[in-house]
Amino acid sequence: MRRLGKRVHRRRTAARSRPGALSTREREVAQHVARGETNREVAAALFLSEKTIESHLARIYDKLGVHSRAALATLITSVDETADVPAQLPRR
Repeated sequence: MRRLGKRVHRRRTAARSRPGALSTREREVAQHVARGETNREVAAALFLSEKTIESHLARIYDKLGVHSRAALATLITSVDETADVPAQLPRR
């Protein structure tokens, strides 16, 4: 059991050290939010509940080190406007 705990901790630490490592679904949610959609609109577009969108946003904020929708939108739109949100965002 102790080994499992260490493995989970390492995975979480690794995910935080790669802030741009968003899942495909997290990138979709981030793109919708960057377009100014509400949680309800994102949920409807992706056929998910609003609570699920809130959970995705919490993980996105944690991974990218942002604390608001505005900061997320700014980061997402500043990456590369010709491409979708990449799997890895540039480090600052």
